[in-house]
Amino acid sequence: MKPSLNAAFIVALGLTAGACTVVTDPSSGSSAVGSSEQAGFLNRQQQIAAFASVNLERLKTDMAAGQGEYLGSLATLMEITPSDQPAFFAIAQQKFPVLFPTDRTTAAELLTALNQELRADPRFSQRLALN
Repeated sequence: MKPSLNAAFIVALGLTAGACTVVTDPSSGSSAVGSSEQAGFLNRQQQIAAFASVNLERLKTDMAAGQGEYLGSLATLMEITPSDQPAFFAIAQQKFPVLFPTDRTTAAELLTALNQELRADPRFSQRLALN
């Protein structure tokens, strides 16, 4: 995930600078979020749900195109490896009508449908079974 998107994600969740720190490693271009209360911080599934909720329209646009910054960030949050991301992007684009069946599809509905589609795909089903 890009550092600017991490910062936007943290702001979107309403966290304050006192509760959370963004650390950027300029050599890798990645960021990490740290907290004095690590154990109480959002788990990965909560991060995915919050990200999808805050960025639903952007994800919808990226999924329709099969590419984009927000779709890439979702893949990173879902721990999709970089080598598997092109297949993930293709599934998102191919299954767009299933992922967004109506204009009122919620982030929770999107994630449920996306998980079902990924579990049905042999490239992702084994990895998801481990979660």
